[in-house]
Amino acid sequence: MQDIKYGIEDSKHGEPTLYVCRQICDRVYLHSKYNPLKESDTLKEKFNQDKFDFIFILGAGLGYHLDPLIETSGKFKKIIIIDIISNLEKEIEKNNLLNPLLKIENIVFLTGLEIKDLQEKINAYLNFDNIKGIDVIEHAPSVRAFPDYYTQVKKAIKRSIDQKAGNKATHKAFGKLYLRNIIKNYNSFRSMMPVSAFFDKFKGYPCAVITSGPSIEEYIKEIKAYQNKIFIITVDSALKTLSAYGVEPDFFVSIDPQPFIFEHLFSINSLNTIPVYTVSTHNLVIENLSASKQKRIPQMLSLNSHPLSQVIEELFPGKTGSIDSKTGTVAGDAVMACIKMGFKNTALFGFDFSFPDFKIYPRGTAYQSRFNNACSRLNTSETVNFNYIMKTSKGTKYENKFTRKSFLLYREYMENLLKNNNCGIYNINSRGISFGIPDIKTDQFFENYCKMEINKKNIINQILLKTKPLENLIDFELIKNTLNNETAFREFLKASLDNSSGQTTNTVRSLFKSLIR
Repeated sequence: MQDIKYGIEDSKHGEPTLYVCRQICDRVYLHSKYNPLKESDTLKEKFNQDKFDFIFILGAGLGYHLDPLIETSGKFKKIIIIDIISNLEKEIEKNNLLNPLLKIENIVFLTGLEIKDLQEKINAYLNFDNIKGIDVIEHAPSVRAFPDYYTQVKKAIKRSIDQKAGNKATHKAFGKLYLRNIIKNYNSFRSMMPVSAFFDKFKGYPCAVITSGPSIEEYIKEIKAYQNKIFIITVDSALKTLSAYGVEPDFFVSIDPQPFIFEHLFSINSLNTIPVYTVSTHNLVIENLSASKQKRIPQMLSLNSHPLSQVIEELFPGKTGSIDSKTGTVAGDAVMACIKMGFKNTALFGFDFSFPDFKIYPRGTAYQSRFNNACSRLNTSETVNFNYIMKTSKGTKYENKFTRKSFLLYREYMENLLKNNNCGIYNINSRGISFGIPDIKTDQFFENYCKMEINKKNIINQILLKTKPLENLIDFELIKNTLNNETAFREFLKASLDNSSGQTTNTVRSLFKSLIR
């Protein structure tokens, strides 16, 4: 963030007022030059604590417009005040009328932060528990003086709200399923390997990250031709399509807690693909894959935001590692795995965020098979696809392609992830929606970055030979004893089920004791 030049001078009434210098000899006053005290009532009516008790205020200035909060702040859960100018709190502190704002516990000042850093702070403070509503209130002179910055601030706030709301809804919908999976998976974690074993081990090697967008059909033959010259990370839903074309990924990522995810693993021919799971991946996936022909293939564990992951990380920091991208998508986690593993030049396949050419799923996926089985045989596939797209998109278009609002939200999450972690990552997709990283043609990428054969199996095996299973790295007895404590388990259950009462049910307690050895 560049330093913003500003000045303080006495107003005609005697109180200090604030101006900023946007250009030489161009002063823009953020408070009245005559009587800034009159501004104490300008936002008073907008501080509606009965409806909104979590508020963001854009523009701190010298705090005159914030004066009503000194008496009413206790009625709010949190008040976050954001300003482009660094350390404005020091100027407010000099004013005896307004410096009480700095001593109020639920008021937070975020000043002079880059949008990336501000986003992280907002994510940390934003909490939907027991709040009535969230409001964004603008200090008009500040926003007029720096419109670009505060536009980005509003987008950052929206991103956080959308993601937190989505996570909370998911948590509420799947909390019991997450918990059940975790309890049933617990004993399997012992034999798994930490995903951190692969972090920064592939520097200099190219990588392809593949998700199940319809466009992968266009590139899959080229991927197969070059698969011995590039490492491949895929999401679980693309496995069947890749397997049908003879493409064997090196890693696949699976995070979904629902049982139908196991459909993605039926009839795959891969003998060497290493799975990366989270603590809440559905137990059927983990159990069946362990008992199948892939039993000799190590399974990797990645921590996520679930309370059990937090317990493991707190007791044994850094031992397991995480590829949680915070995007809420398996595609985002696959990209984060690539970033954490240290690959230098990466091509993204299938990141369409739309319905390219009126296609919904690539051929061969479990999604496509299920969709076809549910469709009427009286209609052509083109008609069925068109009707489905019109219904689910509700006419939403971006770059002249039909899409969904949820797709655009995922695109925004991905764009921000790559903006902060782009290490030579390219988008190979002539059909889908762009998302802020360089586009490159398939042949150009392969010719530029995939020139030599790679003994991938040997490289991975050398890493695994130096890696111990989690039972040798973390004390599962300590985790079990920690969660067996009645108070700790009640809090764990409260966080896992989004249950404000935190009451422990006998059923869950019995399941926990019977399955965790």
